[in-house]
Amino acid sequence: MRDAFVDSSLEVDLLAYPDSNFSSQEKYLIANTLNCWPVMLQGHSVLIDLRNETSVAGIIDVADGHMTCELSNVVFIDRNGGQHPFDNFVVRNRMIRQIHIPTDIDVEQELRQAMERGVLRRRRGDGGNTKRTFKQKRAEVRHKETLAMITQQRSDKEQPKA
Repeated sequence: MRDAFVDSSLEVDLLAYPDSNFSSQEKYLIANTLNCWPVMLQGHSVLIDLRNETSVAGIIDVADGHMTCELSNVVFIDRNGGQHPFDNFVVRNRMIRQIHIPTDIDVEQELRQAMERGVLRRRRGDGGNTKRTFKQKRAEVRHKETLAMITQQRSDKEQPKA
């Protein structure tokens, strides 16, 4: 097996995962965009479609706020369907077209837990008399609206058709 990098110019140490190492821009992207999914899917087996019509299947070990993912136990699937195993593989954010969320993961529950853990909530200061900005309030409202929409769609699916 070999190690591979989609872009060899990437020289970022992604092994330093704790969110205290996220830059302020990464924290913002995780809290306000779908860039939170690779961070939440760490430790899960995923399939990532790349922009060059190839795919990568493996376990996300490390992900940052820009969606750069480091995977282990990887199978690279080329355009012709050929499968090539790798021990480690790094996918730059610009190469990602789509991340397939595993079917065993409850999207609604994961988003709720992330909001409660604070992955999707931005912290400022020491928690004293800080005031949330309009952007923060709007992002939280949008996350809640998304959860409500998912819940509504699920309840519509579960209702028997008359």
